[in-house]
Amino acid sequence: MITVFVAEDESLARQALVAMLAGLPDWHVIGAASDGRAALEACLAQPPDVLLSDIRMPILGGLDLVRELNAHGHNPATAFVTAHDTHAIEAFRLAAIDYLLKPITDADFARTTARLAKVVHDARAGAAVRLRLDGLHASQLVIRSVGRIDVVPLADVVLLRAEGNYVDVVTKTGSWLHRETLKSLRERLAPAEFLQVHRSVIVARRELRGLERGEARLADGRLVPVGPSYLAAVEQALLRAP
Repeated sequence: MITVFVAEDESLARQALVAMLAGLPDWHVIGAASDGRAALEACLAQPPDVLLSDIRMPILGGLDLVRELNAHGHNPATAFVTAHDTHAIEAFRLAAIDYLLKPITDADFARTTARLAKVVHDARAGAAVRLRLDGLHASQLVIRSVGRIDVVPLADVVLLRAEGNYVDVVTKTGSWLHRETLKSLRERLAPAEFLQVHRSVIVARRELRGLERGEARLADGRLVPVGPSYLAAVEQALLRAP
């Protein structure tokens, strides 16, 4: 079952969306609102899997609605439904799955709901994987981007670098931007496997190879900054390395 909330200030458009969604098997409309503030309160009280939202609404617009939900830790798969095409770039920066222009065709609606359903199912599968922990510590990261889910084993991670409210997850073969603060992620890492070397950098202990002029040298030759308060811990880690 996929739960969905509709935020649309135009009464006829809102009713039409609810009716179209009601025709989808395994979809359940848990609510609808005519303004962004009411939608926010409802979605915080009962978070939906999917949000269909207009861009321009009274009190709180659709873009700000999604920002507020994200700030509260809720990230529904979102598609914007609007008569205005000027906000598409900003919408996709908020990880929108789709951006539908009114009037909506049956083909557009089918394509968008199929994409939303896939994102929801992939996210559930990823969450199930993430729950397989090594003791109390995570063994992998589930990283969500627009229309995609990646599961990255922590055994492959070389370093983690803070990028605002995101973490740049770096492996030997690539990197991903993971929506989580470094502080929050650090609490889920096994201390025996990862070491914080700077307020914005955590490295895999197995990758440490040396210390040069205030920087840690990793196995691939990469140099990362070491904060003064972390220097002693890095030195100890190197002394204890096999």
